[in-house]
Amino acid sequence: MIKLLRQMEVLRHQLGVLGMLGGLTLIGCVFMGLISLLPAERSLQQKTQELAFLSQQPRGYVEEQKPKLNDEQALQKFYQQFPPVSELSKVLAQIHQLATEKGISLVVGEYKMAPDVNNPHLMRYAIIFPVQSNYKNLHDFIASASEKFPTLGLSEVSLKRDSVKDGAVQIKLSYVLFLSRMP
Repeated sequence: MIKLLRQMEVLRHQLGVLGMLGGLTLIGCVFMGLISLLPAERSLQQKTQELAFLSQQPRGYVEEQKPKLNDEQALQKFYQQFPPVSELSKVLAQIHQLATEKGISLVVGEYKMAPDVNNPHLMRYAIIFPVQSNYKNLHDFIASASEKFPTLGLSEVSLKRDSVKDGAVQIKLSYVLFLSRMP
């Protein structure tokens, strides 16, 4: 031990004050580096263990590969979204039921069926409903109809009031229902 102290005393004289400060700074940097690296190393070990644990767990949901559709199959699938013309009365009954649920009475209506000029596979069924309702019920019906019947498009809303003093508003809802001609 005494020999080590003598060697340090000789080293102190050889290095001088600046050399000793540099040596202390070097020792301090090494110490600070160790202090900062040890928690990071522990964190790395913890994350590695978590990753190993998770990789051993069974896979919960495996997304199955859907077969790719060719153009003809994709087109068939697209046209299957549209109700067939044969189910027109069923769809109209559902629309009337929805209106009744939303507090709207659809007693009278104008209906017109025509082939879609842009697509020979579809039919256009134009529907005009004269409605008397408050704004909330009307809004609820329009929103619900759009959600429940994706092939039913609102083409026009017409509001008419005979005079400013008149409290009643005449409302016409114009819809277009697209139907599939394909069986």
